[in-house]
Amino acid sequence: MITRILVPTDGSERAEHAADFAIQLASDTGAELLFINVIDEVAPAFGYELEAGVSLDINEVTEQRRRYGEEAVAGLARKAEAAGAKAATSVIEGHPWQEILAEADRSGADHIVIGSHGRRALAAALLGNVAFNVIHGAKVPVTVIPWKE
Repeated sequence: MITRILVPTDGSERAEHAADFAIQLASDTGAELLFINVIDEVAPAFGYELEAGVSLDINEVTEQRRRYGEEAVAGLARKAEAAGAKAATSVIEGHPWQEILAEADRSGADHIVIGSHGRRALAAALLGNVAFNVIHGAKVPVTVIPWKE
């Protein structure tokens, strides 16, 4: 029986598509949802805002990414609660696939629902895919939701 579903999101439409599946699964089974966003620590130390031509320091970039992540998980939690599912959220820093697996262990998740591609689809094709690493490292079942445009 599924009791806690971990749902990673990067805020993309693809991730929201996977979250919709997880919300329905939770509604059908009575499972709790945990939506997480991982701020990738591999990101560059300095950002560059092209329009303004201004360099941003790492603290400001990290804070912007944290706010974006918090908005992404909060939006999914509201959607889940509107569907009658119980939801919690978390934003963490680290390597995405490693933090997803660690959070699954920490939270006692017994299922993971993840989109097949996120914002970094091109980079994933070159560097390794988050979903691929989660599938192969997970101790619990993983449902991968494909994206079809």
